[in-house]
Amino acid sequence: MRRVIYTVIPFLAFIHLSTAQYRTTTIAVLPFYDIDSKSTDSSRSQTVVSDLTESLYRYRFIKLVERAEMKKLLSEVELGMTGLIDEKTAAKVGKIHGVQIMILGSIGERITARAVHVETHKIIASASIANTSELEILGEKLASDIETYLAKKNLKQLRNNSPHINLEFWVERIEKSGRKRTISPGSKGGVRIGERVIFHFRSNRTGYLTIVDIQPGGDVVVLFPNDLHPDNKIVAGRMYSIPSEDDGFEITVSEPAGTDTLVAFFTMSSVDWLDLKRLNRSGFWTVKKNEKLAVSRGFSITATKLKRADWESITLEISVRK
Repeated sequence: MRRVIYTVIPFLAFIHLSTAQYRTTTIAVLPFYDIDSKSTDSSRSQTVVSDLTESLYRYRFIKLVERAEMKKLLSEVELGMTGLIDEKTAAKVGKIHGVQIMILGSIGERITARAVHVETHKIIASASIANTSELEILGEKLASDIETYLAKKNLKQLRNNSPHINLEFWVERIEKSGRKRTISPGSKGGVRIGERVIFHFRSNRTGYLTIVDIQPGGDVVVLFPNDLHPDNKIVAGRMYSIPSEDDGFEITVSEPAGTDTLVAFFTMSSVDWLDLKRLNRSGFWTVKKNEKLAVSRGFSITATKLKRADWESITLEISVRK
């Protein structure tokens, strides 16, 4: 959920990244179906695929399937009765060849594209443009949505229940009427655009907490620590709030609608989830564009170095409605 805190200013943040954190995602761009020629090998289709592929090369989290491997892959993909590529078959073939995401599309009055997650057969990104002059925009939209989906997937998989730690994390929704409601992990509660929210957390052990928020529009925000509370140490039994009564600001839900994914990580000892020297320390820290997937992988790598009894995580998903 994008939040209004006085004036919204985009703050860039960097995360400490090792070589392993830049592990790439293998993506194949399949021929686009040209509605006019009723084929996938028209000159328009070749131009679209070539230019879209070129625009995706600049995203370092993406590894595109090379031409020789693409020929091999396409020879195994079936075409439907209309000449369209069969998505299910494409996903199966992609999995055999180690492809994680397949991009398919069509060319008609508009150029449309969709990205299919091979493992789940789920469409995780889609976009359309008016003409070939906007193919770079199409690539940017697809890359952003793919990265956001994978970052959410990585963070949500980081689940750990320590027998020694009881971490509580919930959201207080304040409706425009002033009525308050509580949204906790596992509940189906949501918020409406224009309402205020307060984040609360508490632990039975003294330790260190980091809260990451992947918002509906794809922005990744570090809610805690932040510029007002740079020290993320919390004391056992004490309830903390963002914002607190002394902070002097409110958090208001704004566009776009969608699902807000929040993940809280608690550790018994101080852990360098974030490289603070590389953060723009002003307000809430927003992760730099094209760094979202690397950030989530950085959390995964750090978590594997911890003893399971010494850390706890909670995921909270909130539906943002108009």
